[in-house]
Amino acid sequence: MGEMRRYLPLFLALFLLASCSRRGDAMAPLIGITAPRSGAVSEGQKTTVEGYAFDDGGVASVKVDGQEVLAGKEAGKKLVHFRFLVQAKQGGEVKLNIVAADESGARRRLTLPLTLDTAKPKLVLEKVEMTDDKLLRVAGRATDDVEVDRVVVKYGKTFSRLPLPKGKSVSFMIQVPAKSATIIAVDAVGQRTERLAKP
Repeated sequence: MGEMRRYLPLFLALFLLASCSRRGDAMAPLIGITAPRSGAVSEGQKTTVEGYAFDDGGVASVKVDGQEVLAGKEAGKKLVHFRFLVQAKQGGEVKLNIVAADESGARRRLTLPLTLDTAKPKLVLEKVEMTDDKLLRVAGRATDDVEVDRVVVKYGKTFSRLPLPKGKSVSFMIQVPAKSATIIAVDAVGQRTERLAKP
């Protein structure tokens, strides 16, 4: 709820600006999505989408792919909150068509792209060896169906994030002063995979 409250002043400002420019009720409702953040990536095949719709004449309906998602008690209010559950058979890109209508029948459509990340990242250690100067050298690759956000190496009490770009496939090579280390790959929604690196 804190995230939604943070976005609410922005939507109210848009609503007031739009209201000042209207004559009668010629404009369709304004639609804002508050969760998931950025509307981009969510974990698993089920995720909840939340948002607001605004209209100075009252919002009569909010539909997602033809299904009504506006609670009956909200209909007719100038500022309405809606939420719905997205269920997908598999991970990947989903495009949702959100249509808000006001009391006069004016409609606004919003296409919301949503990426569902259903799998943990994969982590392969391609080479693990000790160097002549007693350093552990590890080479490998982390992959994810959406995005590898970061790769971290842990040895002893030390955690070190590798300076790598984000992407679906990330290669790395590290050297640490230890006999063993744990390599951790984390994807865009926080799912993680760990591998112990030991010669």
